[in-house]
Amino acid sequence: MNDLTRYKLLAEAKVPPAAKLLYSYLMNRAGGRHGCVLLSGKKLALEVGLSPSTVRRNLHRLQLIGLIRITARYSEEGIRLANQITFR
Repeated sequence: MNDLTRYKLLAEAKVPPAAKLLYSYLMNRAGGRHGCVLLSGKKLALEVGLSPSTVRRNLHRLQLIGLIRITARYSEEGIRLANQITFR
């Protein structure tokens, strides 16, 4: 599936505009659908101008409909690192 097809799919998806904004921003930041982004929810919220709870809720929605996968990352010492967001 190319990026244009994915954008059309997103336009038809039954998700709020904030979820569409997040998906488009993440895809641009990743350089297309084959990339991944290492980014915390707080930093993403600051960059797109949404509240952290709105970002968290809409990332979860995008994951539920199968557009992204969010993977928690931890250091060797067990410290929480930024999430890895990959496109499906």
